[in-house]
Amino acid sequence: MNKQLALDLKLRDDATFSNYLGGAATKVLQADAWTYLWGKPGSGKTHLLQAICHHTEGAIYLSGLKQHSKDVFEGLECMQVVCIDDIHEVLDDADWQEALFHLMNAIKDMDKRLYISGNKPVRGLRVGLADLKSRLLAAAVVETDVLDDEQKLAVLVQRAENRGFRMGEDVARFILSRTSRDMRKLIDVLQHLELETLQQGKRITIPFVKRILNI
Repeated sequence: MNKQLALDLKLRDDATFSNYLGGAATKVLQADAWTYLWGKPGSGKTHLLQAICHHTEGAIYLSGLKQHSKDVFEGLECMQVVCIDDIHEVLDDADWQEALFHLMNAIKDMDKRLYISGNKPVRGLRVGLADLKSRLLAAAVVETDVLDDEQKLAVLVQRAENRGFRMGEDVARFILSRTSRDMRKLIDVLQHLELETLQQGKRITIPFVKRILNI
């Protein structure tokens, strides 16, 4: 089992490169030491960052920066790989900008790897610290994939199979038509249904989905 330090954050078991549908996974694996991922919510940024941690020895994944002090960055340059999700959440704070800038320098000095994500291209981020903006612009850029409905359908069916239960395409299509099309929320729905099938000993059918999801 890969060893990774994840603070109090749990990695999704199914957040792997093999479970990612789209070209961004290959680009991430081929990217330089500094890599910036961006894309719309639900397009796979978190999935890819966690996949890196599953794939790499000595990796750390950090998200929800607003819930932490900027001191959370201290010592991260000692890790082989650092993955930081949604940096746009704290870029309105000058102290966080400076902390990120110093972390990037420390990681470079230690010859380690850094993957960070945001919701916009670097030039669209509000970064007041010019040196930080320069560092971000120097990173390799990977845009995550926006899946169409048929691809999302395939993901639901495959993820269900990977988790050890069968979901018919008709059921997956029903879920897709009646719930959010955001992939993170769709996976949360899938996990909820899996738990209910285990507890109740039922197969996933459309009537079962209607009852569990109250739709």
